[in-house]
Amino acid sequence: MSTGHRPVSRNSRPYAVDESTIRRRCANPDAAEYTLYVRSLVDDYLGVNGQAQILRNARMRGLDFPGLNRQKLSEQLSRYRLGPTWEMVELIIACLPDSCDTSSIRALAAGWYQCARGRLPDGYTGPVSRPAGKPALRNVPDSGPTIPSLQRRIARLQDRLQEDTDRYLDNLRRLENGRQNEMRRANQLEQQFHQTREELLKVRTVAAEVATIREEYARQCVTLELIAAPGLRAKPVIDLPELPTARRRIRFGHLVATIDPQAPPARRALARYLCVYAEFAGVSPTELAARANIDTTVMMDALAGRTLLTDLHIASLTRVLDCDPDTLRHLTTAAGRDTSLDESFWEIAATVDAPPPPGGWITPAEVVGVNPDNRAAHPTATPTTAPASTITDRLRQLADLHQQGLITDTEHAQQRARILGEL
Repeated sequence: MSTGHRPVSRNSRPYAVDESTIRRRCANPDAAEYTLYVRSLVDDYLGVNGQAQILRNARMRGLDFPGLNRQKLSEQLSRYRLGPTWEMVELIIACLPDSCDTSSIRALAAGWYQCARGRLPDGYTGPVSRPAGKPALRNVPDSGPTIPSLQRRIARLQDRLQEDTDRYLDNLRRLENGRQNEMRRANQLEQQFHQTREELLKVRTVAAEVATIREEYARQCVTLELIAAPGLRAKPVIDLPELPTARRRIRFGHLVATIDPQAPPARRALARYLCVYAEFAGVSPTELAARANIDTTVMMDALAGRTLLTDLHIASLTRVLDCDPDTLRHLTTAAGRDTSLDESFWEIAATVDAPPPPGGWITPAEVVGVNPDNRAAHPTATPTTAPASTITDRLRQLADLHQQGLITDTEHAQQRARILGEL
């Protein structure tokens, strides 16, 4: 047995004919295009080993072609100057997968055959589709695209358009859902931002109020210490400088000073209660009226003790000033009683009108002598004139006249001031 070098077989490596070789071998460009079209059918529908698959499909489907083998099929697809014969084209089309549109493929192959050889295939009477850019031949029936082929092409285009439309709509839906989610998230973040901002403003306001109250309390302690010290009672109290505007978040006393001194005590007490809470809130009467939805004139009269507020106004002030509703309701009820002066005021007035203690009067035992003409020793039993009315009685009579509407508010205030001036 020889052990020498064995020559390599000619067919041991793959051999493929490229496009340029086919165009060089064909007699005209149309023949080259015809050959390339048939080769593309084999490559596109059957893959790399398409020619071998043609042979297998022909055997399985019982297709008869004289002398069919791999070499003959390869020569038809690469060496014929006018392209493969129509019988070979019919065999290749018959071996394609069942899902292919064989009628359209056959019609276009007939059109390429006609362009390459100048005539239709022998015995072929089916439709002929002219390739793109090739004019229809005269006196040749069915040389243009057939209506069924155009309808199939339109159907494929419609299906593709529907798929593209569905894909585009799906993308739009996803984008819209994403936008809606981002909008909801942005709204939540904006709401949280406003809540945090409001809480921060409240904290800053409370901090400023606490700082002002701390300073005012310290000043009051200084004043009490100066007054309580025995060695400083004869000396003037130290006048502290006023706080700067930046430190005076709350101005104590500026609203209390506007209370009408001629107003009834119960109304003044209600007005002082409202003024204190308004000063703690750091708002002016105008701003307080706007927040409580009350007329400015009515609000200023209520803070001065000249008028009473309705239940609706009281509820609004309770919400704005954050004061105790029970206390405010009790003060409002006391200020709205029938009597215009508080009972405590009558007690003070009665104390003023009360006679001096026994030690302040001269008793008969202290009078020297027993002269019967001495009026101190023998007072007259029956007075000759009626005793003068006390201040308490006069104020009660004035209050009754004002309650009955016999005198106006101005006259009541003037008469009351004149009576109190006699104290």
